[in-house]
Amino acid sequence: MTFSHTNKMTKTYLSVLLFSVLSGCASNSAISTHVKAFEAPKSWAAESVLINVDNQVMNDWLGIAKDKHLQQVIDLALANNFNLKAAAYEVELATERLAVSKSTDFPELSMALTQQRSKTVNGDSENYNNNAELSLNLSYELDLWGKLSDEQQQAELSLAAVKSSYENQRINLITDVVKAWFNLLESETLLSLYQERAQNLKNNLEIINGSYRLGLSSALDVYLTQNEVNSELARVVEQQQRVVENKRSLQTIVGRYPSGSEPSLQHSKTWPTIKDDMYANLPTTLMTQRADIRASWFELMAADAGLAVAHKQRFPQFTLSASTGDSSDKLSNLLSGDALAWSLLANITTPLFNAGKLKSLEQQARLQVKQKEQRYLELVFSAFEDVENKLSNHSSLNKRLTYFKQAEKNAVAAQSLSFNQYQKGLVSYTTVLESQRRAFDTQTSVIQLQNQVIQNRVLIYAALGGEKLEQTLKTPQANSGLAQVKKFHDVDFE
Repeated sequence: MTFSHTNKMTKTYLSVLLFSVLSGCASNSAISTHVKAFEAPKSWAAESVLINVDNQVMNDWLGIAKDKHLQQVIDLALANNFNLKAAAYEVELATERLAVSKSTDFPELSMALTQQRSKTVNGDSENYNNNAELSLNLSYELDLWGKLSDEQQQAELSLAAVKSSYENQRINLITDVVKAWFNLLESETLLSLYQERAQNLKNNLEIINGSYRLGLSSALDVYLTQNEVNSELARVVEQQQRVVENKRSLQTIVGRYPSGSEPSLQHSKTWPTIKDDMYANLPTTLMTQRADIRASWFELMAADAGLAVAHKQRFPQFTLSASTGDSSDKLSNLLSGDALAWSLLANITTPLFNAGKLKSLEQQARLQVKQKEQRYLELVFSAFEDVENKLSNHSSLNKRLTYFKQAEKNAVAAQSLSFNQYQKGLVSYTTVLESQRRAFDTQTSVIQLQNQVIQNRVLIYAALGGEKLEQTLKTPQANSGLAQVKKFHDVDFE
């Protein structure tokens, strides 16, 4: 075979290789079309909710958070919460990883200085050699296939995902603080109710003891009343422990030692007013307002960019390198003015055989995209379910609270009336005990439902986007409907 024929075959092989590389270097996205074109429902299914883009949710939130002591605790948590600080460091780490990926836009320059002394023995003679070298090396990888650009895009999308996750954790922290705050208020209000009931039972016991000494009451009534007093005192002790535990929970959230008592956690004993009517923005805006959904979408796109990187790892890598330097037997003679040695090299490396390793890595990247795609869809539908449940629960809680408030008035009146009738000998003491139990149950239910109504409204605020909801409500015409969702899917990152 002649040299010219061999050269011709080599050129033909290289041409075919180059054609195959160029035709395959553009990797298609592995994200499904139906995910990119996902459309949210036009309205919420909760029939009891008035659907409109309105500031009602925000007004209620501002009413809940207007307590200056609560706002101070929220600020304290945002400044000191350990998990939020860790999330902030994760944002900084992602920022530095992006800086590393962007460094490939520039050549890499390095300098090396070596000093060597060696000894050789030849028979009876000994020779000592000194050698000093100074070199300057410059290397640059050409991004012919866009692999380095894809790596940068992956890092940018990962940073966007981490920022969205931080935003979501921040909203969740605010929600957790408010929930813990009103859980503490509920436990303290219940403690006051239990203490008041225990004192009332003590007063009743004194009256019944006096009637017993006069022969107007039976010993059974005394024993029953004493039993109620002891049971209520035990309930007071139990509730005091719950108050301490709720205080410790709140202290932990704000990054304080959980001592169980701190003056800054004291607050008013009044419940904020929540309106019965409820407005919520359209479901189509939920996907851009929810930070956790945005984070999941950016993670999906980052995985898709990682697939492009894995695909292009199978193509040749082009690197230009240049070096210059000098060597001498003495370190002091380096760069003395003599001509420097230099070299310029263009390097092409391509994988030929690796037992399917790169192909398998690409397939792993593709499967990771599909996996994150399913997790994204699961999160989206879970978010819709979350909002639907909380919107429908809003009406249910308000109706229950209205009924129990009316029941509370009737039960308290019945409790007072039954004891007066008992003193007149018209009813037995078991009737008094039953009326007291009913009054106690309704009073407890009213306190707990007041907390549940507030907790549900806080969760609605968070479920609809939290602080992102505030921005959307300020400019609803620019951030509503399918156009916003389309922008969310079309733009890689903001």
